[in-house]
Amino acid sequence: MKRTATILLVEDDKSMLDGMSDLLQVVDIGYAANVLTARNGLAALDQMQKATPDIIVSDIMMPQMDGFQLLKTVQQNPAWDHIPFIFLTARGEKHEIYKGRVSGAALYITKPFHSVELLELIRTQLDRKLQLEQTHEQSINNLKKDILQILNHEFKTPLTYDTAYFEMLAESVNNYTDTVNFSEYLRGIQAGYTRLTRLIDGFITVIELRTGELEQKFQNNAQIITDIDSIVQDALSKIKNQAEQKSIQVEYYPCSSSPIIYGDPQALGVILKQLLDNAVKFTSPRFSPHANARIRVISQIVDNEYHLVVEDNGMGLPPAIQNHVFDLFVQYNRDQLEQQGAGIGLTIAQGLTELHQGRIEVRSVENQGSAFTVILPQYGAALAASEDPQPTRHHATILLVEDDQFLLEGLRELLEIYQGDYQLTIYTAANGRSGLEQLEKHQPHLIISDIMMPLMDGYTFLEEVRKKPDWVQIPFIFLTAKGERRDIHRGLRSGVEEYITKPYNSDELLGLIVKQLNRYFRLRHSMSQDFDALKRSILDLITPDFRAPLTSVANYSEQLEGSIQQAQTDIELKESLQGIQQSSIRLSSLIEDFIALAELKTGEAEMAYDLQAREIKDIGLLLYETSQLYASHIKNTELQLYCPVKNDLPAVIGDRDRLTNCIRRILDLGIAHTSPTAEHHEIVLDATQQDGEIILSHQFPGQLTPELFNQIQQFLESDPIESSNSLHLPGLIIVYGYVKLHGGHLLVNSQPGFFNITLCLPVA
Repeated sequence: MKRTATILLVEDDKSMLDGMSDLLQVVDIGYAANVLTARNGLAALDQMQKATPDIIVSDIMMPQMDGFQLLKTVQQNPAWDHIPFIFLTARGEKHEIYKGRVSGAALYITKPFHSVELLELIRTQLDRKLQLEQTHEQSINNLKKDILQILNHEFKTPLTYDTAYFEMLAESVNNYTDTVNFSEYLRGIQAGYTRLTRLIDGFITVIELRTGELEQKFQNNAQIITDIDSIVQDALSKIKNQAEQKSIQVEYYPCSSSPIIYGDPQALGVILKQLLDNAVKFTSPRFSPHANARIRVISQIVDNEYHLVVEDNGMGLPPAIQNHVFDLFVQYNRDQLEQQGAGIGLTIAQGLTELHQGRIEVRSVENQGSAFTVILPQYGAALAASEDPQPTRHHATILLVEDDQFLLEGLRELLEIYQGDYQLTIYTAANGRSGLEQLEKHQPHLIISDIMMPLMDGYTFLEEVRKKPDWVQIPFIFLTAKGERRDIHRGLRSGVEEYITKPYNSDELLGLIVKQLNRYFRLRHSMSQDFDALKRSILDLITPDFRAPLTSVANYSEQLEGSIQQAQTDIELKESLQGIQQSSIRLSSLIEDFIALAELKTGEAEMAYDLQAREIKDIGLLLYETSQLYASHIKNTELQLYCPVKNDLPAVIGDRDRLTNCIRRILDLGIAHTSPTAEHHEIVLDATQQDGEIILSHQFPGQLTPELFNQIQQFLESDPIESSNSLHLPGLIIVYGYVKLHGGHLLVNSQPGFFNITLCLPVA
């Protein structure tokens, strides 16, 4: 089945507009064409408000709003900026063509045109757009899986580890046996909860960086620092034992002079600690290619800036990961490095460095090592820079592929002396094969290539570049002597962003290069916002609620450790043990909710449901069995629980485990808010069939507060999975999400004396 492509044609000549529309609907372009038409730019924008096109083909000279104004308006809307825009115009003078090309249009085609060629180029642009979208979608899906893998491992592993230690400790305390190992068990528990505490604190730090809270803290704590050496020495002392355990030698080379920095001493210590932790992880003898694992810390002044370098001879990083190493949730080689953390350390280091008006640069070579350099302005230089700010030039890299050495050097020199918006770094190759080798080492922001070259020509090189997902987004320019019409058409049909013929005008070439770099960075920014939105939705789930049970575990374990030195029969032993257990249960519940919400947010729960959903023929029995788990919970309370067994209900399609989870969460929530009286003291669960649905009713004695009831109603009317405003009721949000996966819905109502939470599931 063909994909549908919505094509917007904008042309004031009605006969030409109708002709192009008919052509697209008659001739097969590989897509099922849905053609929209407009007679000018304003009418086109009106059409775009109703339906977003996949491509726009527009004339330039039109009444009310011309093609240039239309293109500018489209580019200013982030939701439309990715749409390929083709100018189809009678304006064919050289300066007019150049103006059209540098304006940001994907193609500039002059009338009269060859119909077949136009259709081929439209298809090429649609193919390129689809390729970029699919690559982006795959990147999002990969990020979702990576995040969930990281979260599951980093949260659950230490918790599972601690559970084992707690069970051994509890058995020893209860039986007063194996008291020799009390301290070992406690150290295991404390180590696990210390790891969880650092993880939670790290996430909260990232949140504070994003919300600006840390900026305010920085302003409050910032001061003139004259002894940066003491901060470095303190950070090194904290990493010393960890490095020695892994046989890593740490060397420090202090600055010969005393730099003066304005900043937060504590934040600077955190920056260095994160970089040192990172260096130790990747310099482990198990992975280091060198016999003598080493970390060097170098403090120096370079060009009136303070440089603090953390250099290792570990495993190094490939070029592809270097571009993303400071991004949240990014890890490298996780299969081998299970304990590398959640991918937040370098994010924190970069954020804190930027608060100091500084930057971090990374230099790394696989199997040789990495160097992370924190660059901070000296106090006097920072003041001078603030008084005389220099215009910012963005950094960009370009790969030049050309077999003529004279032309290659001339073009490289032209780009290196360019003084415009970009500061360009140039890499070169003599043919396509060498170009691929350079791409493996350096991932550029733009590729400029000749076509006729030995070993591998430009077309084959382009084809190889577009095969690899990491390179798909790199814009590609052909710069060639092949200037015949058929050559130009073939080049554009191949999917390059620009086709420039030799000899070229230097200013025009630079203009087209800047156009492609501008578009590349705009699209990358737009796509990065999608990644940031996903990460932000996960960060929104991290709340300070995690800190309370973590602190309790630490306090109780310290209390228990002190009691061990006294009588093992002391009642305080068991009180502390119960405190650890209760806090552990609370923390386990928080982590379970967090992972479940993260799976719903990322769509992983939906994919898992599709794999696990089956016919459930005993839904009434499932409700009964789940309810009986709670009978013992309320045995010694004023509550009673009643749930008849219903065996005559039709089947539903669903995930048995998730439905059981929903019922348990509803019981937890309901019991937490019950207020039994002499008249109303019974929890009643029932399963019935009504209007093609299975109704699972949960009735509780008492009444929800008006505030809570109104809040529940509000988020049920919206979509609580996409909102972070109701996270103090995560259980009910998870129930909502799971029931939605089953195609059902959730109802909550409150009446005098009782309230009811109902699951409605469609009959199979």
